[in-house]
Amino acid sequence: MKQMRSRFRLITLLLVCVFLLTLVLCAGNALKTAGISFSSLSLTGIAASPVPQQSPVSADSVPDQPETLPAENPFPDTDNLPQTEYNVFGL
Repeated sequence: MKQMRSRFRLITLLLVCVFLLTLVLCAGNALKTAGISFSSLSLTGIAASPVPQQSPVSADSVPDQPETLPAENPFPDTDNLPQTEYNVFGL
């Protein structure tokens, strides 16, 4: 009985190790495919990198947005109006 329990624990430990090894290899392969390396993941590089300054947005570069909804409902059988689109440029 003790030998069966010992074998079960050994097999379980080996299966867990194989699973973790497979997980690490798959994650490494995915990171390599994405072009991410360990040196690019360092926290000191992120903290030391300066924040790029954004240039102020001029009125000429912002496209004109309609300020009101159309008078007629584009969906005649429903009471639903289309959602308004917000200008997210310059945020």
